[in-house]
Parts: sequence; structure tokens; C-alpha cells
Amino acid sequence: MASDDSGPLDLPDRRCDRVRVSGCCARHGQEELFQERFARRLARRYRRKGPDAMARSLARRASEHGVEGATVLEIGGGIGQVLLELLRSGASRGEIVELVPAYEEHAVALAHEAGAGDRVSYRTADLVADPKAGVPADVVVLNKVVCCTPDGIELAALAASLARRTLALSFPRDVVWSRAFFAATNLVLKLARRRFRVFVHPPRALAAAIESQGLALASERDGPLFRVAAYERA
Repeated sequence: MASDDSGPLDLPDRRCDRVRVSGCCARHGQEELFQERFARRLARRYRRKGPDAMARSLARRASEHGVEGATVLEIGGGIGQVLLELLRSGASRGEIVELVPAYEEHAVALAHEAGAGDRVSYRTADLVADPKAGVPADVVVLNKVVCCTPDGIELAALAASLARRTLALSFPRDVVWSRAFFAATNLVLKLARRRFRVFVHPPRALAAAIESQGLALASERDGPLFRVAAYERA
């Protein structure tokens, strides 16, 4: 199922080019945690076991109404697990927009290994700091991204504004055990003198931000710590 303008994303044909926005940087310590070694470990695991459970769940919900010919934008996509799943399901092409550059060579390599190197582009950009860097797509995905920044609610609204049809995202549940888990995680990060923190944003605030952009909840499912939700444009 393709959109009315189901051609490529509205950007130059980069095809796994290594395009970076000058002056882009992680503003909240993300680069301290998501380093090249972490990215390399994720890529190695992906080659052994394929996409993790969260990526598979997001891909299923994002493609519930079909993605044939669709364009995909995976914000904070890391190595691009969800994007690659959607390409296998029939999406035409996609882009990964990441805040930190450590994932880039691994995302590019995995795309080529999947035979999708000519259908995937990668950019390093901070979409909250520079909203104009965002490019609309039929399907937009946020996999454990809004919890990585205090600007998570603003990022969710921005992602929703870029989604022509579908927004799929995962975020921490606002329940006692989830808050306790992430509070402990933040304590460890603090003791390690890291700036990075995990944020449990109120689900109602996230939903309101997304719905303000004309999307409506289509499905959701709760895991022990995270909720996966899909929104569709009315």
C-alpha cells in the first residue's frame, strides 16, 4: 500500500551516503553511552540472531495496514533494525536519522548485506534542535528514543508531524516497577559520572503530543517495561 506520493523520500538520493549535518551534536550525553563499541556489539548480535523482539514488534505494528511501496523514517534508528524489517515487508526505501554517528558504518554495512544498500540513507542530525532537518515519510518509527532525551514529548510531536500515514514508537511504561528500574539505571549512570539519563515521560503527554498532529491511536501493547504503540493519520 503506497501513499499518493509514494516515491522516494523528499531528499537528494544519498543511498547509504555518509551525510552529516554540520555542527550536530548530542546535547544530553547520549554519545557517552552509545559509542562505537556498543554499536558494533548490536550489529554483531543482529547478524547472529536477527532483529530483537522490540524491533519485530514495532515492525509488525507499523506494517499492520501494509507498507508496500512506502517510505520509512527511523528516528534514532541505530543500526536500522526496524527499517530493514519494513524493507523486507515491501517498503520502497528509508532513512535513518541518528543523533550520534557511532552507528553509521554498521547501519550502512547491514543495509548492504541485506541487499538494500541502494534503498537506505543515513544522516546524523538533532531533529529537536533543527526541526527543518526532518523529512516526511509514510511510516515513522521511534524505537526506545523518546526516553533518551528530556525533549521526548517534543520529539514525539515532531515525529508525528513527519508521518504521512503511520507512527510506531516504544517508550517506558509509567508504572511503579518501570520507574524503579529506570531510577536505578539513572543512579548507576550518575555514579559513573555520565550525563546521560533515561526519562519516563507521562504516556498521556506523549499521546496528546502525537494526537495534536492529526494521528489517532490504532494499537498498543504493554511489555514489562515498555509500551509499543502505533498511530494512524485520520
